[in-house]
Amino acid sequence: MSRLSRQIQPAEAYLAKLTEADWAVLAKRNVLVKGGKGQYGIMVATSVPHALAWTVLTDYNNFYKFLPTVTQSRVVEVDGDRTVVEQVDRRRVLLTTMESKVLTENLELDGQQISFRLLEGNLEYMYGHWRIDTTPTQLGSDVGCLLSQQVRAEADVGPFKSMFYNLFEASLVDTIKALRSEMERRATSPNLQSQPHSK
Repeated sequence: MSRLSRQIQPAEAYLAKLTEADWAVLAKRNVLVKGGKGQYGIMVATSVPHALAWTVLTDYNNFYKFLPTVTQSRVVEVDGDRTVVEQVDRRRVLLTTMESKVLTENLELDGQQISFRLLEGNLEYMYGHWRIDTTPTQLGSDVGCLLSQQVRAEADVGPFKSMFYNLFEASLVDTIKALRSEMERRATSPNLQSQPHSK
């Protein structure tokens, strides 16, 4: 039995928190970043339909083919709408290449939201959710949907906490950009919609 919440916040309440300046960022296809110090909201607009966005967001076995720091990814357990995913992450930090293995629990809710939490990894904790919302009127007809992530994370890194926050925020931005790129790449041809792109 998953400990993750099955609650989905209504889109109206979720999007009502955005300001006019936020909508302007999204309309320019830029990544909107809210929060800091381990608690973030990340959002981006994409031209693809909801169903295709969901297909990419749940393509766990192929994350390593299109997410920038993921070198391995595989589903290790499936139980209904609950999926446990193992990933190996490799990135450059200062002059060193760091590699870490993480295990996450992912709970898929109504084709709209994926709640997740860290089960094993080198962070103290990480949890949050991904969600896909249909196009708000503020963004016009060229936008298929909004992709967003809410996440909280903390690491025991002593005096390097500020560096961790900066690196973590940058990785969130890189990840959501890569997801959008893969979604829009697959949208260019029906033959590509189930075929991940290799990095």
